[in-house]
Amino acid sequence: MQNIYIIGDVHGCYESLMALIARLPAKFDSKICFVGDLCDRGPQSAKVIEFVRSHGYDCVRGNHERRFLLAKSSAQRCVRDREIVIGASDDINWIAKSGGGDTMKSYFAPEFSALLNEHLEYLQNLPVFLQYDIFDENSRSLVVSHSAVGNMWKFRDFVAVKDDFEAHVLSGRDDYTDNAGIFNVYGHTPQDEPLINDYSANIDLGCVFKKRGYKNARLCAMEFPSKRLFIQDCIDF
Repeated sequence: MQNIYIIGDVHGCYESLMALIARLPAKFDSKICFVGDLCDRGPQSAKVIEFVRSHGYDCVRGNHERRFLLAKSSAQRCVRDREIVIGASDDINWIAKSGGGDTMKSYFAPEFSALLNEHLEYLQNLPVFLQYDIFDENSRSLVVSHSAVGNMWKFRDFVAVKDDFEAHVLSGRDDYTDNAGIFNVYGHTPQDEPLINDYSANIDLGCVFKKRGYKNARLCAMEFPSKRLFIQDCIDF
């Protein structure tokens, strides 16, 4: 059985990501799945997205990809004019407060500005969770999501609550529900150390927050099913 490596929130920290993958046993030939939030706050979001897309690695959508998609028109205008201009009021939080401005700047380079619309389509098509036929020592199958699937997992196939399910999986916090039969690996809420129990693991170690002076900012990968951890200090700032 091939191992899979789940990588926490990258947030544009391309150099840290390269260093982390280089430490994996099979390095760039590894089977990899990202928990989302490839973009925002860090310096090289466009490069991170293109790297993940071009290598065909698995990835689920995070709340920052969702914000990027909702601000599509503003993003296209910013990249076209090579200027951070806030258009619709709904985009202010993303661009000015949530790192969207950093993402836009990463697309100002010609090689990435030409890829913006392709990246938006790629992000739009990302699933909100992935389930694998890979089982841990407790016969739990792997589920990767951005935030913990928690108590909404039982509603994953209910069309009537699709929006509620997606909102919870993209942005929910503090839901540590044990869902029988699955081991859920996720990120979204930064931790000082990986938060692991019998049925889930939060592997977001706040890599991008080194820019705010957080000294323990790191990027984490979990090997599954062994649950072995690979941890890389942030080197992007």
